[in-house]
Amino acid sequence: MSKFFTSVEIAFYPEYINCWLRFGKPDAKHNLDRRRSLVLFGPAQVFGYVRWRANEYGMQNWSIAIARARAPLQVLTRLEGIHPGADILLLTTGKARVKRVLAQLDKLEAAGFEPAEISPAYHRHIHNRILTSRSVKPYSDEQHDAFLAARALGA
Repeated sequence: MSKFFTSVEIAFYPEYINCWLRFGKPDAKHNLDRRRSLVLFGPAQVFGYVRWRANEYGMQNWSIAIARARAPLQVLTRLEGIHPGADILLLTTGKARVKRVLAQLDKLEAAGFEPAEISPAYHRHIHNRILTSRSVKPYSDEQHDAFLAARALGA
């Protein structure tokens, strides 16, 4: 049986573009040249993808997406750098909002959680709270245990 992948573009051109994975464990990585590579994720894998672009006038675009790779024929959202698309759990732009998301990911990791392994509903919670400029509620062990139990049941 062939496996379908979601490819994510990684690039680094100093002072112009920087696209990188914040978290996630790709199935494969292919170096295109010394500044660009592609990483591949199988269906249902969750990853964090950060992009920024600048020009001679300064920062033009800064975004973060937390996405879940999907199988063919499932609903996908197209996003620059992610092909063919993914289920977007969190998407925000702008320096201040991206920094808030990165701080939340740091808090999750400090609490002992791997961001790729937590409930997708919590990523959506972070998205909604940051977009409405409200404080993010912490992720609890009880939430995580409930998510793991539901996942084990196939829910």
